[in-house]
Amino acid sequence: MRRILVAVDGTPVAREAARVGLELAGRVGARVTLVHVLPTSVAEGETADFAAFERACEDYANGLLAEVHPGHGRNGPMTDQVVLHGEPAEAISKAAEAEDVDMVIVGTRARGTLARTLLGSVADTLLRQCPKPLMVVPEASNRVRSE
Repeated sequence: MRRILVAVDGTPVAREAARVGLELAGRVGARVTLVHVLPTSVAEGETADFAAFERACEDYANGLLAEVHPGHGRNGPMTDQVVLHGEPAEAISKAAEAEDVDMVIVGTRARGTLARTLLGSVADTLLRQCPKPLMVVPEASNRVRSE
């Protein structure tokens, strides 16, 4: 395994997925690409205020990726940080293929059937469309604990 892509969205379960991905990469000597997906702008460049908002979103995304792996470049596996734009599952799938990663890792929150049906799930969509092997890290409360 040479490359792992980890999707990060700021939720605790995404942070756990990043921790799992970084730990796995450290064990097998893989490089990690941390990605965050921002929605595509519908009125891109329309006003100065909107451009400032776009910059703030990019800054937030870059800060989030840096926060997930504060030891970037010093401890642990080599990492890249990428901010993508678009629909999350589609952008992650395309990046996984373009970067020729060996595995994609995402977190998933516990949602009921109705919420999952109404809101959708990036992990569910990735299971159907991602061209690479996918590891889904469940919310801590859903994991079986061995004692």
